[in-house]
Amino acid sequence: MAASPLQEPLSGAGYVLVGPFLSSTDAVTPITDLSIAVSDVRLSKNNGDFAPKNEATPPAHDAAGWYRIILDATDVDTTGYVVIAINVAGALPVQRKFAVTAQPA
Repeated sequence: MAASPLQEPLSGAGYVLVGPFLSSTDAVTPITDLSIAVSDVRLSKNNGDFAPKNEATPPAHDAAGWYRIILDATDVDTTGYVVIAINVAGALPVQRKFAVTAQPA
């Protein structure tokens, strides 16, 4: 079954879009063909140390330099904030912050 998009605030498994990834050469051109490893996707929960995301699917390009990041319940198991940071060769670093709420009963 395909992952469903997560709405902000996050409250369970699904995916988010992160980007745009722009060329490190000109800081303008969207990069649409990056090979982003799972280990390149780092998460920080509530200002904790960064660690690789738990879910094992590598990011996939969606459109115009934006990439789909699949998260599992472990990735968003802490109420508060999660920062996703990705730094790969050829693109400027990208970070995105999400609020995480309790999972609905």
